[in-house]
Amino acid sequence: MTGHVFVIQGDTRRFACDAYLHATDRELRPGGGWTRSAPEAPTRLDPQYEREFRSEARYTLPLLERADVPDEPTTILTAVPYHRVKTADQIVPRLEEFFSVAAEVVAHRQPTKSLSNRSKPLLAVPLFGAGGGGGGKFRGELLRVIDERSRIAAQRYDVDVAIVLRDPQAYALAQMTRRDDRERWPELTDEMRDAARRLGEVARDARLVPFMGSGISMSAGAPDWTGLIRTLAQAAGLDEDVVELLVNKHDVLDQAAFVRDAFARDDEDGRDRFTETIVEAVDKRRYGLLPPLLAALEAEQAITLNYDQLFEWAAFDGQRPRRVIPGAAETSNRWLLKLHGSVDRRESIVLTREDYLGFNADRAALSSLVKATLMTRHLLFVGFGMGDAHFHEIVHDVRRALPERGHRFGTVVTLSDDQVTRRLWENDLDFVHIDSPRQLEIFLDAMLAYGATSNSYLLADGYESALDGAELEVRRALMAVTESVSARGRNGKSWPVVARMLEELGFGSETPA
Repeated sequence: MTGHVFVIQGDTRRFACDAYLHATDRELRPGGGWTRSAPEAPTRLDPQYEREFRSEARYTLPLLERADVPDEPTTILTAVPYHRVKTADQIVPRLEEFFSVAAEVVAHRQPTKSLSNRSKPLLAVPLFGAGGGGGGKFRGELLRVIDERSRIAAQRYDVDVAIVLRDPQAYALAQMTRRDDRERWPELTDEMRDAARRLGEVARDARLVPFMGSGISMSAGAPDWTGLIRTLAQAAGLDEDVVELLVNKHDVLDQAAFVRDAFARDDEDGRDRFTETIVEAVDKRRYGLLPPLLAALEAEQAITLNYDQLFEWAAFDGQRPRRVIPGAAETSNRWLLKLHGSVDRRESIVLTREDYLGFNADRAALSSLVKATLMTRHLLFVGFGMGDAHFHEIVHDVRRALPERGHRFGTVVTLSDDQVTRRLWENDLDFVHIDSPRQLEIFLDAMLAYGATSNSYLLADGYESALDGAELEVRRALMAVTESVSARGRNGKSWPVVARMLEELGFGSETPA
């Protein structure tokens, strides 16, 4: 399979990829945005490449690697046209050079495994040329060119590309454009594509709620459960034969309790070191593809068993911030329930059997939120093992409360085709078997496109040239309405309803920086 092009909302500087494009100009002005493109950016310029870059003998300037941070994505400064972007095609040679340089960098830097912990290297591209580059008046055309050149590069260099967008209108246009393109996801079987379409239809009604396990954080370098236990056991100084016996023969809650006791056995501060080691293992600073894909779902609810903050960051960068429960009171209508605690509230972390028993006593309100979600929404389980004891208790209560509910409450997207698990849950859950972690990312990418409903680009500035004939006709008619209604009409009782509709279609919207 050749490379795939993903579309997400996020921030390239906080994205776990192998290399990313950061737009700048050839002059590299002191204090400019390029200085914040990566840590210590002004000290990481190659003198020879810098001279060529400033003279436009080349369009790209890769920052030098930091010797003390070997796993950092490569930042590739890429110059927009010096006299501003006047047509979308002007960015083509600059994009082509970025992809060529980025592909060479990742091929030489780590030939057997990408820094993004994926089977193919992952390159990230923003809406290049639309901000300071001057192309804001034809953002839709820029997006079309970026998508086109990204697909060519994905095939030519056998890499995956993520188009990382901040602008909600650009994201909406990209998804609506891809939704009806049958050739976008050849990596999926017909069965997978049908499942992605079904789930997308649920997502359109804001009823699809992500329920996330450790699998969504692994592309950012976070461990799975066994990896976490091994990391903790090594830090506690346990012998390897004891560790093997522990992970292969004992319940997961007993594994954690045994390791925590090993920390505390000869050290009065051992339990604090145990928690600190957990935080160090899971507290990653960049999110991979799965968090922003799942954060794009419109449901108010989201649930996770993870301690890290990757989903929260992805939601914030994608213009969909969520308040965290439990946590400080915030105003967002969207929320993320962290059932097992969070790295920024270390006392909340649930890991051992003792923690779980305390959870039942102290956090009944949180369990009630999950139960209500199970009753009223469709859960999407991703990166999640169905053996979690707390989850089983919650489902048991829902089964007792609604014995005749007559529908399945969720879908499990799994890399393990376990017939026993399917049989145990067949009355409650649908299952979609995926062959690889990368195919899971592609499946969710397709699901988000099939679930696209927003037309917020229709009346937004910069997208008129990207509309087809039918959309263009609607845009012109609606724009004529906005111009024809007098002040008296705008003060009428019905105008606020019309104004909300126009706002949803992008009228008067501000573009994120």
